[in-house]
Amino acid sequence: MDFGGLLVLGAVWLLFNLLGRARGDSQPRPSPRPQVPLPGPQPPTARHQSPKDATQREGSRLEQLLRELERNLEQAAGGQQRTPANLPVPPLPDDEDVEERGSLEQPERVVSLETAVTRTPRAEYDQDSGAEELVRRRIAAAEARSGPLRKADHKAFDSRIRQEPADHTAVRRYSPAQLRSAIVWREILGPPVSERDS
Repeated sequence: MDFGGLLVLGAVWLLFNLLGRARGDSQPRPSPRPQVPLPGPQPPTARHQSPKDATQREGSRLEQLLRELERNLEQAAGGQQRTPANLPVPPLPDDEDVEERGSLEQPERVVSLETAVTRTPRAEYDQDSGAEELVRRRIAAAEARSGPLRKADHKAFDSRIRQEPADHTAVRRYSPAQLRSAIVWREILGPPVSERDS
């Protein structure tokens, strides 16, 4: 059920009720009008009688709340008409009636587009000369690599190799606690005992 609408109506009813009491303290209350019952739904026949469900009870409560709200609104409207403080207020000036004196137009400005355009000269690029330079650099790099190896080259290579660890195939050692933990995790995450190979 959504009670948001009922809460809003209840808050409005409470507000008008408080306003009505505040005005009622300063003015004598008018005699209440005789309450005219609104036509409601016909009572069900004897064979279809059933206790009211929640939606019917909510509807009747809402109807009572609306009747009281209407009564309070009529009392508040009647109290406002009788108060001498409510004098006619002159209407406020409308923003559209104010004339705008400033102009958004600017005087014309003549600009000649027939002037000489100065551009920086383009740099000439010859693709053949760039290719010749690339070929020259490649030849120089190949000659530097393709010469015979000297004894100094062998010594430099040997010293570079010896700086690396001798054995890359060494296996890491695990502590007994780490091995125990690995077995436990294999039991937890591994396949069930019924699906393991014998």
